[in-house]
Amino acid sequence: MNKPQPRHQVDGIELVTRPMTLDDAQGVREMHERCSPESLRSRYFGPVPRLSDAVMRLFTNPERGVTLVTHLAGEPGRVVAMTNLMDLGAGEAEVAMLVEDRWQGRGLGRVLMRCAVALAPSRRARVITASVYATNARMLAILEGAGAEKPSMTGLVLDVRLPLVSSDVSAGASGGPCR
Repeated sequence: MNKPQPRHQVDGIELVTRPMTLDDAQGVREMHERCSPESLRSRYFGPVPRLSDAVMRLFTNPERGVTLVTHLAGEPGRVVAMTNLMDLGAGEAEVAMLVEDRWQGRGLGRVLMRCAVALAPSRRARVITASVYATNARMLAILEGAGAEKPSMTGLVLDVRLPLVSSDVSAGASGGPCR
């Protein structure tokens, strides 16, 4: 029996967020094509990597982490966002998101961060990290809203830490809210 997938309303449009499978590769590639160069640079810090089959296998390899796709309800091929929560070292996972331009600034990033925080304990993470351009005000606000520590260093790229609190760990143990 399939587990129900978290659904979200964004401006009256229903979206579904779920773990990525290899069947999502084409939808993820098409979403990347619809993103502006600025959005892609903010996510990848340079040229977009070729989204080869090997990259798609990395995104879907449960030994490396988890990638969530967000798509229009009823249209699984219409991916509008991707959230990576990749395992780093013991107790640490890195979050990165790419939200299609037309969906930015509508609250979806905050929802996806809650999903990542809820998933982190299942990855045995006690801290979520993110590397973010200092000029990426939206992502920095999302991280701050989730409880991230203020980065002490300044520069082009900030390394942000989000220690998980016991309520985050409890929520993640039960599948957690991804709403």
